[in-house]
Amino acid sequence: MTTRRCTICKADTEAARLALTHGEDAPLAVTVHDMPVLECPHGHRQFASADFPLLLLDHLMEHDEPQLPASETKGLLFKHYHCAACGTKLASSPDQPHTFRIDVALPDCPQFNIDLTVPVHRCQHCGHEQLHSLKDVRKHTPAALAHAFKAAEIAAA
Repeated sequence: MTTRRCTICKADTEAARLALTHGEDAPLAVTVHDMPVLECPHGHRQFASADFPLLLLDHLMEHDEPQLPASETKGLLFKHYHCAACGTKLASSPDQPHTFRIDVALPDCPQFNIDLTVPVHRCQHCGHEQLHSLKDVRKHTPAALAHAFKAAEIAAA
């Protein structure tokens, strides 16, 4: 992380960590822990690098979310969700929310963590917990992350 001038007051910035910031775009909730930022003495914050939001979004959507357990979709017109482990048809409504912890390491930034909280379905047959649709989670990721950044009051670079 390289320091630069604050975009609001032009003071020098220093590397800092945001303990917690949260954003939501139902049904997805995103909580970022220890996010690296640049902060001036007046408390104004900016991203650790100009491309930080895009790098983070790309990391989540292309690297991390595909690793989440998701059901298999069957059907052309009417979608039916089946357990990825045993093939049993899943209930149409989720059983409970589940939080997945993701360790994030971006270039030139210290490692931090993100929690993705989404409704999961527990297979009645084998007990495997899974998302109904990875596509639905990915559809909500950009907005949930944007809400987290807005809640952290991070100024544009």
